Amino acid sequence: MMSKQAVLEAMRNDIGLESEPGEWLVVTQKLIDDYVDLTGETGWIHTDVQRARQSKLGSTIAPGNMGIAILPKLSRAISPYSRYPRKYSLNQGWDRIRFLQPLRVDSRIRARSKLLAIDERSDGSLRVEVEFRIEVEGSDKPWLTGVKVGRFFFE
Repeated sequence: MMSKQAVLEAMRNDIGLESEPGEWLVVTQKLIDDYVDLTGETGWIHTDVQRARQSKLGSTIAPGNMGIAILPKLSRAISPYSRYPRKYSLNQGWDRIRFLQPLRVDSRIRARSKLLAIDERSDGSLRVEVEFRIEVEGSDKPWLTGVKVGRFFFE
């Protein structure tokens, strides 16, 4: 494993650099239904295909919070949380989460990330801020943007 100093130096060099995009994922009705079954977020615009077809959106849409839930899957290969070795990390939350458009069923999405900041803490950990964006194929506007805050521990 790289030393903490080597990881810190590598991370400092990567601040502000946007990742390559991750793999595409199709957001199917089954994926939406599975999420709704797990969370109980049962709004008809997510679950009632016939009624949603009659809405101005023309189809069901994914719940916004589903984007946060599937972000680890979308970003595993491109995230600073995957790139830098450490003993373990803890999620401390999210800042500035925004859902910029409804995500219609059968859309293809992928993630990008950007390391925004790192801060060495007195307990030896690193506080890490990473911006994530979930892109929608064929759209200039992302579905979701947000900044994940976490801690990397080395001992």
